[in-house]
This record gives sequence, C-alpha cells and structure tokens, in this order.
Amino acid sequence: MAISKAQFEAGSLSSCFKQGEWDPGLYGEYKRKLNEAEEIATTEAMLDHGLSLTRQFARGLSPFSPRSFSTSAPPKKLQRREPKGVAYYTNEEGKTSVLPPKMSSWYNMYVAHPQINSAKFHRRFRARFRMPYQSYEDLCDLVIEHVDEYFARWTPGKTDAVGNPCAPIELLVLTALRYLGRGWTFDDLSENTAISEEVIRLFFHQFIKFGAEVLFEKHVNEPRTASDLENHSHEYLVAGFPGAIGSMDATHISCERVSWKERQSHLSHKLPYTARSFNLTVNHRRRILSTTTGHPARWNDKTLITFDDFAMDLKEGKILGDHVFELYEKDGEDSIKKVTYRGQMENTQDRNKNSWFGGG
Repeated sequence: MAISKAQFEAGSLSSCFKQGEWDPGLYGEYKRKLNEAEEIATTEAMLDHGLSLTRQFARGLSPFSPRSFSTSAPPKKLQRREPKGVAYYTNEEGKTSVLPPKMSSWYNMYVAHPQINSAKFHRRFRARFRMPYQSYEDLCDLVIEHVDEYFARWTPGKTDAVGNPCAPIELLVLTALRYLGRGWTFDDLSENTAISEEVIRLFFHQFIKFGAEVLFEKHVNEPRTASDLENHSHEYLVAGFPGAIGSMDATHISCERVSWKERQSHLSHKLPYTARSFNLTVNHRRRILSTTTGHPARWNDKTLITFDDFAMDLKEGKILGDHVFELYEKDGEDSIKKVTYRGQMENTQDRNKNSWFGGG
C-alpha cells in the first residue's frame, strides 16, 4: 500500500505500541509529527507553484492562462475543423472545397440553365419529375408565396449561424418531386443536389404539409353546380355517356409500421402489405375531383363509399340539382324516345323513376 511523504516522515502506527500494548502518549506524538510533515509538504508545493508562475511571467506568459497551471509539455497546435459538406470539388489550382448546391448538376440543368426551347428537355423533365416544367415553375412560385408560413427556414437570401446561404428552394422542390415520383432515397437526392439528407428530410415533411393544406384546396375541387361540370363531362358525352360526371374507384397507399392491433384491418386480400384506402373521383383527364381521407384497406367499396361526402351529397340530391341531360329509353317494344333527367338522374317526366350518379 502506497503512503504519502508526510506519513513516511512521521513513522507508522506500529511505533505507537510499547511492549505489545497500545500507548496513547506514543500515538499523540505520532499525530503531531504527521501534522507537521503535512504542513511542510503543503508549503513546499505552494512555493514550487509560485516559482513556476514567476518564471512564466518572466517569459511574457500570463499567470492566469491555462498553460500557467500545467508543468507538462506545451499543448498541441490548435487545428481548424475541415469545412463540412455533402460533396467536394477541386479547382484548377488544385484546392479542394465544398461543392455548394448552386454548382450541382441539378441546379445547372433545371434551375440556372434549363433548355426551355428543347422539346427533348421537356419530355425528360416530365418523365423524371412527373409534371411539365411550366407547372414546376408555377409550383415554385406558390411555394415562395407561402415561404413565411411553411418554409421560413429556406427563405431566399437567408443564411445559417455561420453565414452559409440556405439551400435553394427551387432545388428542394425538385427533391420532393423526385422522392414522390420515383421513390428515391434522401441519400440519392443529396448526391445530386449537394444538400444534406437532413435538410432534404426536413423540407419534405414541410412540403407534405404544404400539399395537404394549400395544394389540395387549390386543385381538388369537387363540382357542385352544372357550370362546374363543363370542364369535366365533355369526354363522357362524346363517348355516349351523357350525364356522367366522373369515374370513381378506391386506391390503396401502402402504410408501413402499422401497430399490431391495427394490422389485420389494414390487410386486404388484394395486397401483400398493410395499406390505407382512399375513394377517389376523377374526370377522364385523370384530374382528381374528390377524395376521402384514408381508411383501413380491409374495407370494401360498399363500406368505403359511405364515408365519401361527395358521393353521399350527390345521392341525396344536395348538389348538382341543376344538372340536366337526356337519355334514350324504349317506349314500348319498337320505339325509342328521349327522356330528360335532372340532378341525381331524376326523371323529369316520371317522378317515380330514380337512380343516382348521373348515367352510372
């Protein structure tokens, strides 16, 4: 067992025994010597430290600097951290620097220098991002219009805490479109835009919220009057379905990580995975006119449609009561006549004939 210098100089407890018996007088002498030895050791340590400070002060060092309290080797030279970045490039002088997003391939091709006069460019853009380039520009304008409400972090011209400019919002919109259109990972998008995965992830969540609250209200508008149907029923009329206003069916969206107690209700006999079902109405140009919220995939169409407010309002005659159209019906065995219907296929000539969903 190691002992201190003061204990060594004061002796040991064995010296407190006389003829094999404990002697209080010898123990008192031992304690006195031990206290004196400890005081001398403390004084010597303080003198050594004061001498060290005096020498450092003579060399021009501050006695209050961290180095003045250490007698070890001088600290290593401070190293500056390398700048963080997703991608790097080497200039003509051989210097490696962080690649900014505005020097990425996507920014060059689709934001800074788009080939808007090339039909090939427009075809490829439509295939890669699932919308025409003009629609993408309109979407960017709409995002910037709501930037303070949803995307304040990426306000054009804003910088972070160290002065780096924020990621271009036009480039972030492209990442959201590619993620939705082709299912790319955030790592794939980071590689092509020089924007970190975490920034893309945060933007995508805000973009989904923006789509649900702004884009949905702007583009998904169910027809409520006959004038609203002028842009939707033309193709059905040409195809021989007067009175039809849209096509309706359910679609399934895969939903992972469903809680175990909800798993069975989210499994359909058509699908090998859990999903949510949405009942949609679209026109012949594939524009969504109405949709329900998500419901368990196990529910069939007859259950799902009861939660479709548009279909229920149409069936109950609350909307499209001014929609008038004509159908051909047999009048006897050989003759055919035109019959005028209004709204939910109410026969204006025979009030006892009723069906619903115009020409369905």
